[in-house]
Amino acid sequence: MAAPLAIPVAWVGALLGQSIARLGRRPARHTLSGFALLPIVFATEYAFPPMTTFETYQTIGVNAPPAMVWNAIVKMDTIDEPLALPFRLGVAYPLRGEVLGEGVGATRRGGFSTGIAIERVTEWIFGQRLAFVVENDVPAMQEISPYREVHAPHAVGYFRTTLTSFELARRPDGGTEIIERTFHQLKLDPAYYWLPMARWIVRENNARVLAHIRHQAEQRPD
Repeated sequence: MAAPLAIPVAWVGALLGQSIARLGRRPARHTLSGFALLPIVFATEYAFPPMTTFETYQTIGVNAPPAMVWNAIVKMDTIDEPLALPFRLGVAYPLRGEVLGEGVGATRRGGFSTGIAIERVTEWIFGQRLAFVVENDVPAMQEISPYREVHAPHAVGYFRTTLTSFELARRPDGGTEIIERTFHQLKLDPAYYWLPMARWIVRENNARVLAHIRHQAEQRPD
């Protein structure tokens, strides 16, 4: 994912190194002139801070009453919806989720491809609104390696989902409109490069979760 950014930087670095080598023993002012670029570097770092926050908003219609949709959210079966490209390349994706208990303060266990996230319910209005924050996150990626288990610190902490909420609105036809909002932190430089990719991944992830909730809620007992 970093190749489109890394290749041009490596190319510029190679040209710069070649130019410095060609200077040979020219006056020091040619070398010292490079320090004139430092203010530009510092200004760029100030303009693009290391941490960026963003939120998402997605909806889906479900042909089931809010009570059934609510049950599908608080006790989410194994998600078997197709995986989008980033998840096939190692990006973490949800497998299931379950709220243990009821009401504000209840614990939610979110099963991901990289581990179990522990979450805490912050809003609970039965059949209407559920929100939870992440207390113990999981790695955002699974390191691709021939080894069975790899400890990859670089895959931890650079991206976090801080809050997720589901709002349920009854439709005139008896169905339900789900509104999902998520809030995230991104700690990758440069943010202007990674932010669109992070938004795309989150959008694909949320769409997959919403599609599963709809499928689970619309199932009817035999």
